[in-house]
Amino acid sequence: MASIARRQRLTLALGQVLWFGCLLCGVLIADEKSQSVHVAPKQPSLDLFTGILANNCGIAAVAFSGVVTFGLGAVLLALFAGLSSGLFISQAYALGAMPFARTVLPHAVLELPAFGVAVAAGLAPALAVVRALLAGRKVKVSESLVDAAALLGLSMAMLVVAACVETWVSTR
Repeated sequence: MASIARRQRLTLALGQVLWFGCLLCGVLIADEKSQSVHVAPKQPSLDLFTGILANNCGIAAVAFSGVVTFGLGAVLLALFAGLSSGLFISQAYALGAMPFARTVLPHAVLELPAFGVAVAAGLAPALAVVRALLAGRKVKVSESLVDAAALLGLSMAMLVVAACVETWVSTR
């Protein structure tokens, strides 16, 4: 995994910048006057865990669709999901720092970067082609596809841990 991270460091950085940039835009454009977020306590359960995990893995899979859309799926996901996540985070924070720290932060510190890794996975083949063309080298598409799959696996592993934290820590 370390060699893939080294080989794909530019892709990982770009995925994180794209994801967190869109998320930050969502936070900045949020209307603080309209509050549609309410804290509703949830009981930790296996059903809650699987629901959270299925939702988050679905988002990562859409980002990974960039592999076959020359990065377009990853970019569109970052725009839409990043903006909406930023709006949600802004509205959740408006409920107060303590409820936010208790219900959002524990899992967000792992979940949000995991989405950035998924975006990077969706961008990996497209960026490999662009870099090879700019450098006048032969394109190694198969290597970038393997790297993209490994990055998706890393993202999914992070999302499993984040779903555990969201289910059994953030709900308390």
